[in-house]
Amino acid sequence: MDFQDIRIEKDGLLAILTIARPQKLNAVTADSIDEIEAALDQLDRDETVRAIIVTGEGRAFCAGADISGGFEVPKTGDPQTGDGIQSDPGGRVALRLFEMHKPVIGAVNGAAVGFGSSVLLPMDYRIASTNAKFAFPFTKRAIVAESCSSWFLPRLVGIGTALSWMISGRTFLAQEAYEKGFVQELVEPENVMQRAREVANSFISETSPASVAMVRNLLWKMLGEQSPSRAHELESRALVASYRGPDYEEGFKSFLEKRAPEFSSKPFGDLAYAKEWWNERHSPDISTSLR
Repeated sequence: MDFQDIRIEKDGLLAILTIARPQKLNAVTADSIDEIEAALDQLDRDETVRAIIVTGEGRAFCAGADISGGFEVPKTGDPQTGDGIQSDPGGRVALRLFEMHKPVIGAVNGAAVGFGSSVLLPMDYRIASTNAKFAFPFTKRAIVAESCSSWFLPRLVGIGTALSWMISGRTFLAQEAYEKGFVQELVEPENVMQRAREVANSFISETSPASVAMVRNLLWKMLGEQSPSRAHELESRALVASYRGPDYEEGFKSFLEKRAPEFSSKPFGDLAYAKEWWNERHSPDISTSLR
């Protein structure tokens, strides 16, 4: 796909997705969001990619929606019944991130506002420059939470902090974001990408691609379960599948031989057995056998 507002670079097993509208502080249009969604889908299906870094070009990560450019917002349909309602474009990106098979690292090089903050929430690791700042300014624009942020944000920072940030719409700095658990690391501005690469490589270097994909799916998707019994059921099924998978023997053999493993699994293809898991509500045969 020929991208206009983003740039994709590949470095070995690592891919870097850069929002590239620096003249607008990387504020996004509807086309930009379509490109980000398409790029994530492309990179997820690319079995030569093991991890993805998302960053912004220039001095900002993403200043939200480019309302100066007439950002098209969905206004059709009936809000009361839901009939004919168009989906929130940012929510499509959040859901695509949620479904990824590869870890995604956010490298926040500057301001991340609105969509720029929301899009970080479904990522697996967030590194911020010490001069970064964040905001969920929706109430100040007379709109509401978007990009599935009402689901993700309380799970990351707790309901109290989520309410404070969302209701006030205030800007908060990198130190507060770190203290509340929104970002996992703060680094000096010149070191953001170097540290993001180090984290990405730690996710890649000695791990099974299929195992990483399954663990990522289990951790995110079990957040919505009311009981650990569903996790017990799916972990049991995943363990049997992994015992039969292409990496199991190599994992133990490399450990015994005290060498780096050479895994060969392909997460998008080798996890096909679990494609329907996340839509299941009950699996009586498995549940019974685990009692």
